[in-house]
Amino acid sequence: MVILFYINVMKKITSLFLLMLLSFTALFPGGVNESIVENTISSPLKESNGERSISEILYSLSNVYALLDRYYLYDIDNEEMAENLLSAMIASLGDKYSYYVKADDMSEYEEQYKGEYVGIGTYVAKMNPIYADINDPETWMLEIVSPFPGGPAERAGLRANDLISSINGESVFSLNATEASRLLRGKEGEPLTLCVYRDGKEFELTLTPEHVVTPNLAYDVIYDDVGYLHLYTFNESSAESAQEALEDLKKRGIKSLIIDLRNNGGGTVDTSEKISDMFLSEGAIVSVKFKEGSGVQDSTYYADRKTILDKDVPILVLVNGGTASASEIMTAALKENDRATVIGSQTFGKGIIQSIIPYNGGFICFTDANYYTPDGENIHEVGIRPDIIIEEREYTEEELKSYEEFLYTDKIDQFIEENPEYSIENIERFVEENNESGVPEDLLSLLLRNEYFYRMDYDKRPVVIVDYDDVLQEALEFLGKEI
Repeated sequence: MVILFYINVMKKITSLFLLMLLSFTALFPGGVNESIVENTISSPLKESNGERSISEILYSLSNVYALLDRYYLYDIDNEEMAENLLSAMIASLGDKYSYYVKADDMSEYEEQYKGEYVGIGTYVAKMNPIYADINDPETWMLEIVSPFPGGPAERAGLRANDLISSINGESVFSLNATEASRLLRGKEGEPLTLCVYRDGKEFELTLTPEHVVTPNLAYDVIYDDVGYLHLYTFNESSAESAQEALEDLKKRGIKSLIIDLRNNGGGTVDTSEKISDMFLSEGAIVSVKFKEGSGVQDSTYYADRKTILDKDVPILVLVNGGTASASEIMTAALKENDRATVIGSQTFGKGIIQSIIPYNGGFICFTDANYYTPDGENIHEVGIRPDIIIEEREYTEEELKSYEEFLYTDKIDQFIEENPEYSIENIERFVEENNESGVPEDLLSLLLRNEYFYRMDYDKRPVVIVDYDDVLQEALEFLGKEI
C-alpha cells in the first residue's frame, strides 16, 4: 500500500516542539508520593474552563506518568508508551493525510515508494478509528485514492473513491491506516476478498496479490503523429524521465500531445512544477500557503524554463477521479494557463500538502499547507472540472451483483487459454458468449482487455490500447483522428 502524500521537506523544524515531544515521557522518572497523586487527580489545570497551553498539557501528562511509574503494578515500556502517545497525538488532528509511521513499518513504505512491491496495487487513505461513525462510511472505511496501472485492483475494475469495509471478513472499522493497508497488501498468491462500497451499493471482489511494478511513465507515438505520454506518478526521477520522453517525441515529429494523468495519485510538488514548466513559457503554476504565524513563507511557482514543445502543439490532458494531488497541480496549471484542454471526469480533489520529518527510525507526516491553482482556486475536496466531461459509468445494484458473481468464475482465464491472442474479434465474441451473465457489455470488454494486456510480457505490452477507452477516443476525435 502506498498512502498518498507530497514530500515537502521542511527546512526549519520547531526545535521546542520536538524537544518537548522527545522528552515529556522522561519527566519525573523517580516516582511520586501521595501528594503528587492527589494533585494529579484534582489538578487545578483540569478544572480550568479556559483552553490549556501545550506546556500545561505536557505538565499534566508528566504527572500522570509519574503516578503510573510509582503505582502501576507492572513494568512500563517507555518506548511503547512514547510511540502510542505520538500516534494518538497525530490521530487527534482528525486528518487522514497526517500519520506516524513506526520504524518497524519503514521497510514496507520504502518498498512501495520504489514502485515495486507485493499487493493489489492501490493508493489508499483512511481516517483514524477514533473518528469512526458506523453511519458514515467515509469516516471508517479504507478509501481507494487511485489504483496502480496494471495492478490486480485496476484489472478487476476498482476505482478511485471506492471504499473497502472488510478484507477477508475482517472489518477495517477499528484499524488505523497502517494496519488496514498491511491487511490489504496480503501475501503473494493468497486471494483477498474485499467488501467494496460504491455509490451506496455493496459488492464483493476477490483479488490475488502479486508482484506490482509501477514505472514513472510510458510514452509512444500513435495515429502517426500524436504523442501519448502516460505519467503514473510524480517522484524524484519523474521530471528527468518526462524530459527525455518529450524530447524523443519531439524528434519523432509529433503534431499534438495527449498527457494521461488518469489514476495518477500524485507525488512531490517540486516534480509537478518542473514537469508543468516544460509546457509553459510564462505564468503561475501553483501557489503554496502555510499556516499564518508558522514562520514558513508562502510561495508561488512560476514558469521560468525553456519549453520543450512549441505553443502551436495542441495538448490534451486526460483525468478521472483518481487524478489527485500533484497531478491536479499540473492539470490546473496547463488548463488555467490556456495551454491544454482537459478531458474526462472530475478529479479527486486533494488541495493540501504534507511535510515529513524523521522520528525515531520512522517518520511523521502531517498536513502543513494548502495549494492554490493559477486562478487562485483551492480545489481541496472539490477537484477540477474538465473542459470536456465524460462521466465514469455508474452501475445498478443488480449489475454490480452480477459483476461480483462473474469474477468468482474462471470464464476470463478459460477464454484466454483457448484464445491467447488479443483482438477485437475475440473480445466481441467473449461479450456475446457471456451476454446472459447480467454484467454490462462495456465492463465485460474492459475486464477481458485488461487481462489480455497484463498477461503480456512487460516489454511487449503496448503503451496504450485505444479500444474501449471512451476518454482517449474522445481526445483523438478532438484532434481530428478517425477511430
